[in-house]
Amino acid sequence: MQMFKELSKYLSSPARLKVLKFFSFQPAQRFAASDVSSTLGMSKKNAEAELRSLAKSGIITRKGQGKKVTYAYAADHPFAEPLRLFLAETTLPSEKSITAAFKGVPGVSLLIACGSLALDSRSPIDLLVVTRRPRHPSIERAVRKVEVAVALPLKYAVLEAGEYKSRLEANDRLLRDVFDFSHRQIMGRA
Repeated sequence: MQMFKELSKYLSSPARLKVLKFFSFQPAQRFAASDVSSTLGMSKKNAEAELRSLAKSGIITRKGQGKKVTYAYAADHPFAEPLRLFLAETTLPSEKSITAAFKGVPGVSLLIACGSLALDSRSPIDLLVVTRRPRHPSIERAVRKVEVAVALPLKYAVLEAGEYKSRLEANDRLLRDVFDFSHRQIMGRA
């Protein structure tokens, strides 16, 4: 009975699940509440409340005092790995939600989800964007929407269509790593 009571603490709110996912996918790093709130798109006050609760339960560790408090995932906690696996499988964004984040971004011809968005940590990036307008500010906003949806900071690459084609023909390492590992083609054709 105690096990179910403890698990219910971790699964009690969407915000708490996002915080858990954020830390479980970055277990060796420490973060301040402001880092968590900005990546997850929640208020700092809400992030701090969730962090305090999770630290109290032992799944997150707390270090420091005052404004220098940082948090980390307690990888040695008995539920740490099962929760990470559960969150990886159940919180993967759908192709529809990733496409929706990029709606209105001009010139996108190819969108590939890889890395953490394809449950494969071997890829150097999580998202590959090929576009006619690689410096358009809406690309960064779209990536930010996906980050909030997946509760993780994403590594991404934006390539101009001609550069993508050249790199593909040259068997470029970045593209090779994207296509050799697990990936999901969200939009366009490779």
